[in-house]
Amino acid sequence: MPDETQIIRRGNGTPVLIVEDIATEAFTLRKVLERADYQVTLATTGQEALRLLAMREFRLVITDIDMPGMDGYEMCLAIKDSLRTRTIPVILLTTLSSPANILQGLKSKADYYLTKPYTPSLLLARVQTLLERPPTPPDADAEPLPVALEGHEHVVTAGRRQLVNLILSTYECAVQQNRELIATQAELNHRNDQLREQQEQLRLANEQLQALATTDGLTGLKNHRTFKERLAEEFERATRYHLPLSLMLLDVDHFKTFNDAHGHPAGDEVLKRVAKHLTESTRSTDFVARYGGEEFAVLLPFTHSQAALALAERTRAAIQNGKWDRRAVTASLGVATLNADTVAASMLVELADKALYRSKETGRNRVTPASELTKS
Repeated sequence: MPDETQIIRRGNGTPVLIVEDIATEAFTLRKVLERADYQVTLATTGQEALRLLAMREFRLVITDIDMPGMDGYEMCLAIKDSLRTRTIPVILLTTLSSPANILQGLKSKADYYLTKPYTPSLLLARVQTLLERPPTPPDADAEPLPVALEGHEHVVTAGRRQLVNLILSTYECAVQQNRELIATQAELNHRNDQLREQQEQLRLANEQLQALATTDGLTGLKNHRTFKERLAEEFERATRYHLPLSLMLLDVDHFKTFNDAHGHPAGDEVLKRVAKHLTESTRSTDFVARYGGEEFAVLLPFTHSQAALALAERTRAAIQNGKWDRRAVTASLGVATLNADTVAASMLVELADKALYRSKETGRNRVTPASELTKS
């Protein structure tokens, strides 16, 4: 079998008859052949094709099988049974490739099967082969070949070359379709890989958007809105299961004065260092957020008052004793712990805020527990 990739020679005006009743199929087939310089005549029925063959000379017939009236098998057999036309090669175009169809092609003495959809290069290669080596009529005295299929006996009188060509052509078309399927599968795999890559990019973009929506851009801590959402979750869990919950609020002392004296970039560095210390000194279960401006919040699940106060004092001391570039930095802190009177999450924030205000009011650089607010 000639390779599909072989160089296809020009038709040089060779007359070819196409028999096809579907206009779009006929148009496509005609264009393929005319571009290769074949002289194409079109018939839409088997009867019309036989009349044209009786009047004109054609070197090749390409016919669809499924047509109204006389089908492609009947027309092919009529061509092969005529002394005048029996050596004209006949190519059957079909979407079928079952053993019964192959057998029917043999019985009609066709020369080649081409299974739809076919590539133009494959069609032109087969046309070229059949024109270069046209079939010879079978020996009239040759013994018919009996063939059993699906419980029925059939008799094939096609010549050996026709028989081999027709069977191999069916195999060749199957191979071609398999190659196309493999190529299609490869393309699908490639597109799936691209889709997965796009989905991964979309996932990362969504994560970045989520991070932008929930994270403070300067310090990298969670922002105020995210803190409120987490507070609501932890408060609901703590009250439902009677778990301890504490909240620490921290405010950098005299931060506006620092900014005015040293500039906002220097102030930003202070806030980032305080945020870093809070992140490094808390547990993975704790929740650290920038509450706003120079104020920070640390939500402490499963933490009683004494443990929360101890953390607050360590934090205050670490900030006071830190090596600051321009001047000493201190912070005031307020700590509140959930109790029986705390009936809403907002009350826990309010208590911690009042305790923080007391620390600032009484000299700054100190920790105030909310429990001291009721003392005289």
